[in-house]
Amino acid sequence: MIWQQTNGLFLQRFDQLGERSWREDFSYKLIFSPTGKGRYQTKFGDMSIEEGAFLLMNPTAPHKQLHAFQEKFLVELHPFFIQEAAAELSIHAPVEFAEVSYKHPLFLQWLSFVRGYLTDHQDQSSDLLLDHALTQLAVLMVEYGAGSHQVDLPVSRYSDPIRQLMAVLKEGYTTGWTLDDMAVAAQVNKYQLAHWFKRETGLAPYSWLQLYRLIRSQPDLLYTTESILTLALKHGFSSVSSYHALFKKMYGKTPTQLRRSYQHP
Repeated sequence: MIWQQTNGLFLQRFDQLGERSWREDFSYKLIFSPTGKGRYQTKFGDMSIEEGAFLLMNPTAPHKQLHAFQEKFLVELHPFFIQEAAAELSIHAPVEFAEVSYKHPLFLQWLSFVRGYLTDHQDQSSDLLLDHALTQLAVLMVEYGAGSHQVDLPVSRYSDPIRQLMAVLKEGYTTGWTLDDMAVAAQVNKYQLAHWFKRETGLAPYSWLQLYRLIRSQPDLLYTTESILTLALKHGFSSVSSYHALFKKMYGKTPTQLRRSYQHP
């Protein structure tokens, strides 16, 4: 089923979940995996979306659905609608989301409500509630979605232990953390920490830290002339090559390419 709205659409289907063609849609997308085992291919490789996790995709980003288990659920939003939401939040930079699968409680709350509503209203092609839901989603994506417009990673609504650990990691994000160090800070063993953190965020603790380092580096990258080497080391990366590799994985471009795109829109 497809529910077409003024500023985007909802798609929910339970068949034809195997491999499909390459797409480069002119819209932002939220792809949700309700039951896990979602797999998509991008020009930089395959990406898995675990149960309860989602992926945000940018307009014209090439992607191909390889597999969705039991249900496919996605939402498309027109680019101008996302930019309007960004302007309302006093964000005037272009919004480009990092290509990473993760979880966030506010998104899960929104998705639970909307999927339940659509299940109960299969015959509705247009509805004011769905238009309002798209507005809510646009704000969530801009405010909480990891992307080039961010200067921080908001951690509200995670459980207290997760938020407390994230706060400690943020405070010392340039430090050379190991999983053992994180486990000491969280006061659990490292195996419990790895399971607990991944279950709630969709990311391994070190992956979350690396993403946070990347996000914190972005203002220096976009609004200063510091060398890529200087800002990579300044923000906790062990080398410029590790920074470069993560950046390419998240945005499909190098730090220098993103810097140039902001300087010359």
